[in-house]
Order: sequence, then structure tokens, then C-alpha cells
Amino acid sequence: MALELTNLLPEDRVRSLRQVYFMRLAVVGVLLLAGVTVVHGVLLLPSYLYLRNQVGERTAALAALTTTLAGSEEKEISVRVAALAEDSAHLARLSSVPKASAAVRAVTALPRPGIRLTGFSFAPKEEGEAVMSLSGIATTREALRTFEQSLADEPYITSADLPISAYAKERDIPFTISLTGPFAL
Repeated sequence: MALELTNLLPEDRVRSLRQVYFMRLAVVGVLLLAGVTVVHGVLLLPSYLYLRNQVGERTAALAALTTTLAGSEEKEISVRVAALAEDSAHLARLSSVPKASAAVRAVTALPRPGIRLTGFSFAPKEEGEAVMSLSGIATTREALRTFEQSLADEPYITSADLPISAYAKERDIPFTISLTGPFAL
């Protein structure tokens, strides 16, 4: 017998048998691919369900944390806003309060022959008002009286109070004058 086989079918029948063969091969391939896809889908189902459960739990935990943090953050923000409002109100008040440096500069700019100033104290009293105390030593009563009068004549000082007891000594008189006014130049 010969190893070579001869096909005795006509050419159109050979072509139709070939088409049927490839059609069957394609159907088996598609069915095999569909079967593999279904098997993989079934095997992925537990992983999908597990991940969906985890996402649900984490979403719930995130929502709980968000509500907890939102409450504490709102409280913290409201405390900070209140502190900022208080600071801004304080700064707004400071714009109308007399400045100590301007008051000391104005008082020391006055002529004061025979007067040696040794101490200053300055305290804002009300809005636009302040109290300043000047301490020092006057060489004579006349120098002290002249200095007190020059302070009282200044427009930024409403009152200059010197106790009468300051005039008790004749020379080297220690004094303390209390000045009140806006000290706005």
C-alpha cells in the first residue's frame, strides 16, 4: 500500500468539507473561550463580593470619621474665628489709643529750664484719653510753676495736676505731675 492517499471527491465537495471543518473548529473555539470566560467569572465572584464588602465597611468608617471630625473641626474653627475677631477688635481700639512714645516725645520737647525729669509712666485710660505721670526734680519753685503752666497750656493735655505739697521746699524740689489728655499731636 502506498502512503499517499488520493481524494476522489470532486473539487467543490472538498471545498465544502473544508468549510464545514473550519466552521466546526471555530464553533469549538468560541465555545471553549466562552467556557473559560464563565469559569473565570465564577472564580472571580468571591473576590468581587469580598472587595464590595470591604468598600462598604470603609465607606461607613469614613462617613463616621467625617462626621466626628467635622464636629471637632467646626468647634476648632469657631474658636479660632472668635479669637481672631477679638484680636481685630483689640487692634481697632489701639488705633484710637494715644501712643506712649508720642506723648513722651511731646512732653520732653517742651522747654524746661531748671527741671530734670527722672521718670515717666503712661497708661491709656479711655478711648482717646490717657494718664501720664512725670517725676522729676525742680531747682526752684518758679521753674516748677513755669513748667506746670507750660504743660497746662498745651492743647493735647486737658489737665496738669501738681500737688500743692510740692511747693513746700525752696530748692531741689522733688515733684510728680499727673497729666490727662488725648496726647494727640
